[in-house]
Amino acid sequence: MFSKKGFSLVELMIVVAIIGILAAIAIPNFVEMQYRAKRSEVPGNVDGIKTAELAYDAAFDAFVVSPDKPGSVSKKQQTWPTGTNYDTLGWAPDGKVRGSYQIDSINSTDFTVTGTCDVDGDTVKAKYTATKTINATMNTNNDTY
Repeated sequence: MFSKKGFSLVELMIVVAIIGILAAIAIPNFVEMQYRAKRSEVPGNVDGIKTAELAYDAAFDAFVVSPDKPGSVSKKQQTWPTGTNYDTLGWAPDGKVRGSYQIDSINSTDFTVTGTCDVDGDTVKAKYTATKTINATMNTNNDTY
């Protein structure tokens, strides 16, 4: 006579438990994916600086050294400063940056570009380097953000 429609309390608790388990798995993976995406600008910028350095060397037979490190290593994005040796290279990032960059001359025929970031704010820094012949390479663990 009576038609039972709907879910029992036990069925609802099982569904809530399953959703909780899935969320417990998905949220840390999502956060890690965000960190990886934020960190990915650093090797791109390091390669961009390397390319600008090679173009400058081809035109002027010299490398531009930049002891100043524009940008700070922090969780927040920073505005790229003007009036640095990067202006001499003709390189600037598209917008704000999350890392710090430096160019060192190894000798008269090679240089090193270093990019450092800390996108998760845990004070452990991810570091990328590139040289005249080697593209951006991570020098820290893959789980360092």
